[in-house]
Amino acid sequence: MIKYQGIIVLAITLFAVQGGAGIVFGDQAPEAVVLQAKTGYVTGVSANDIQIDGYSYRIKVGVEILDQEGAPLMVTDIGPTAEVKFFLKNGEIQKMIVTLPR
Repeated sequence: MIKYQGIIVLAITLFAVQGGAGIVFGDQAPEAVVLQAKTGYVTGVSANDIQIDGYSYRIKVGVEILDQEGAPLMVTDIGPTAEVKFFLKNGEIQKMIVTLPR
């Protein structure tokens, strides 16, 4: 152990000088956050739930739902086959971007 003690101290020092754990999620650009969104196709919609690719998800009260241009949408505006990108937290959809079929 004493043989490697100098290397361990050097490694800890370098780790501390470089800022510890590295990049924090809050430091990421908005584009990187969008890339972390889940994607799928709507297969069913109700007042409090939405089915995406056959799986049901609760819709958080006050959820932000936007179309592909950034205009706000209501849950009732979303129809089956719409493509969605969504963010989940605790099993609820927190935000969703909907690409409506044209």
